[in-house]
Amino acid sequence: MNQQQALQQTFEHARSCFPSLGDTYNGHPVLFFDNSAGAQVSRFVIDRVTDYYIHRNAQKGTIFKRTADMQQVIVEARQLAADLIGAAGHEEIAFGQNATNFFHLFAHHLGRDLTAGDHIIITEADHHANVNPWLELAERGIRVHVWNVDEYGSLDMQQFRELLELGPKVVAAGWASNATGTVHPMKEIARLAHEAGALVVADGVQAASHLPMDVKEADVDFAAFSTYKIFGPHMGFGYFNRGRLERLDGWKIQKELGQDAYFFEVGSQNHEGIEGFIGSMEYLAQLTRDAEGNGLSLSGTPFDEAAPGRRGTAGAMHFAQLYEQQLTAHFLERLQAVSGVILYGRPADDPSARLPVFAFNIEGIETDALGRALDEAGVEARTGNYLAISLMERLAGPFGGGALRISLVHYNTIEEIDRFFGILESALQKLK
Repeated sequence: MNQQQALQQTFEHARSCFPSLGDTYNGHPVLFFDNSAGAQVSRFVIDRVTDYYIHRNAQKGTIFKRTADMQQVIVEARQLAADLIGAAGHEEIAFGQNATNFFHLFAHHLGRDLTAGDHIIITEADHHANVNPWLELAERGIRVHVWNVDEYGSLDMQQFRELLELGPKVVAAGWASNATGTVHPMKEIARLAHEAGALVVADGVQAASHLPMDVKEADVDFAAFSTYKIFGPHMGFGYFNRGRLERLDGWKIQKELGQDAYFFEVGSQNHEGIEGFIGSMEYLAQLTRDAEGNGLSLSGTPFDEAAPGRRGTAGAMHFAQLYEQQLTAHFLERLQAVSGVILYGRPADDPSARLPVFAFNIEGIETDALGRALDEAGVEARTGNYLAISLMERLAGPFGGGALRISLVHYNTIEEIDRFFGILESALQKLK
């Protein structure tokens, strides 16, 4: 079989790992098209959480076996997170409630070292989780500048270069847009920011469920991720470049305790969630094995000679990216045929330049009314601004700053896309 067929076979089989994908609503098979908000979980996750409650339900902090086993599991989970995103090791990972909490933590600790008149750059493209914590620093006289987007929602790199002439201390930017699916040039962003003397705080939430991540290659300083968007439980983790820890002012009070990021894990952690995260990484490793069993290869990629953990997790995301490009191309082709559609983000000429995340409106149709019609037919999607507030106000102002968003991942299929467009056509006939 050719590569396209091997990818389809691999990821159609992957669906069997997700019990929820067989769910129905109002007699209709559910289309799970709201993956940017949160993905479904596999049996690997469910089994791992169940096993935890039976065998390893304990608290950290003593010498006893059950506790020691749990503490070792947490280290294992941190290492798998490091493998997934390309960090140097488990010492650069801390688990927490969610990505938003980590952005507040970064802003708090970096902000302690800033004074009135210092400059920070945020973007018009970002989810407000990586916007609001920095805006709060403006109350202390720190100057926060907005890096704008062009008519497609892509970041204006010329304006970025002009803003860097201000000598900012921090640049906070997203790896990919949760609204338009646009992938931003994070490696270039980090390079230019560092040349200007700024630290980079990256939002990796949206990109991590679609792309093989490499925080070291991109050379970002700090980043945050949501495990529930990477096929795991509801929590998050932060990446702390160990070479930049001294830049976190609050870190200095604990520096004598060690150089590990896990000192930012405040209080008791979500142990069952951490176990579930390990399950999600076990699923990705199995996905890599299945892909190679179908004749796909990591030869020629950075993951082929990587350590087993990195090879299994990032390798799976490499194959997922290739498969999702097929989904993206097919969805955009079908969408172009819909009368009156207004797609936000990059045009359909290069599916590889964007994620399978599509925000759009249809002329003459009220967005929430369309969303309700799709919901009745078993489509799980999303309307509104998805907390990419500034971006959607800019792009979808005539529709009140909101749009319908369809967001796919690797367990979605071409057949599901075709079924969706049949449902959409019926809904539009009723609403017009």
